[in-house]
Amino acid sequence: MNSPVRNEILHASCSELRVTEHEAEQEFVLPDSFIGFSGHFPGYPIVPGVVQVLMAQLVAEQSGMLKQPPQAMERAKFHRQLRPQERIVVRCTAKEVRGKSVIDATLMVGDEIASAFWLIRD
Repeated sequence: MNSPVRNEILHASCSELRVTEHEAEQEFVLPDSFIGFSGHFPGYPIVPGVVQVLMAQLVAEQSGMLKQPPQAMERAKFHRQLRPQERIVVRCTAKEVRGKSVIDATLMVGDEIASAFWLIRD
């Protein structure tokens, strides 16, 4: 499903998608004009949590880890704000945890974890 936000995230990719057997990684730099910043917050734009989740979902979809939207999200932790022009590394790892099929997603800026969460596959 295409949407303006999805399209702008994909356009903000600044690296090729790197895929191994159980992991995918891609880097993004969201410009000041990114649609997700409108209203969040005027004068001090930050990447909304829902956009961070969508970034991970897109990486997982492009790598083939997700064939359909995730069923749920668990264990979400947002550690730092993400701002325009930061280089955001999105890493997704497919794993099984306690009988659940999980995409373990981490967004980083440099060596610092910005957010981490699980996307639950069916």
